[in-house]
Amino acid sequence: MNALAYRHSPRSLAGNPWIPHQWLWGMTLVGFVASAHSAMAYQPGHFYFQGHTKEKVIALTFDDGPGPFTPQILSLLKEHHARATFFMEGDQIPSYPQFAKAVADAGMEIGNHTWSHPDFHKIKEAPVARLEEELQNTEDAIQKYSGTTAHIVRMPYGYSNKTWLLPTLKEKGYALVHWTFGTDWFLKKTPEQMAAEYIQNAGKGAVFLFHDGGRHREKTLAALKIILPALEKKGYRFVAAEDLFNGEK
Repeated sequence: MNALAYRHSPRSLAGNPWIPHQWLWGMTLVGFVASAHSAMAYQPGHFYFQGHTKEKVIALTFDDGPGPFTPQILSLLKEHHARATFFMEGDQIPSYPQFAKAVADAGMEIGNHTWSHPDFHKIKEAPVARLEEELQNTEDAIQKYSGTTAHIVRMPYGYSNKTWLLPTLKEKGYALVHWTFGTDWFLKKTPEQMAAEYIQNAGKGAVFLFHDGGRHREKTLAALKIILPALEKKGYRFVAAEDLFNGEK
């Protein structure tokens, strides 16, 4: 894990019960520029979804929050000394401002998941203007309630294109981060079925998509309680997207 990826200063992290003490080494010298580390991990306008690493690391990512299950997910991540990236849905942040702050205080990475989760596959009229508004409103909420700045976007429903989306994100200073595997939104599956599929799709540099907002997130939490210890036994550790993609172009 690259200690320089953290957005917090050493003073803000020291003594923080969410952050394992071994993650703090080497941060004192860069305290004044820590807020830029997440930005340095990405190339604006680039599309990331699979890490290129020989290490057994998996990036954990969560969409659509914050929500009622966010604190329990944070507690579970703390238990497993794991970092994660939370792609926050803007219209949820004012409803759970304390949870947005808790994510930031826990040393997690925060990304922008638009304000109202629109499906850009269906938006044909002025999509650039709509996206810019969605991103800006969400960014304002992220900064207001968490005190952090997002440098990455995850588009709702996995939307992507090179024609206008990536150029727009580049202009706004964002990279696009998607995933290699996710299944927790198929709510007919049991947590055990979900967990088995995540475990089966584990690999070096994988990016797992989960949700901490939305319906029936108790299933996500239950699945995570199976997935994390099972993969730890296989030698995996869990990081945020910025840790996985730091330095990749």
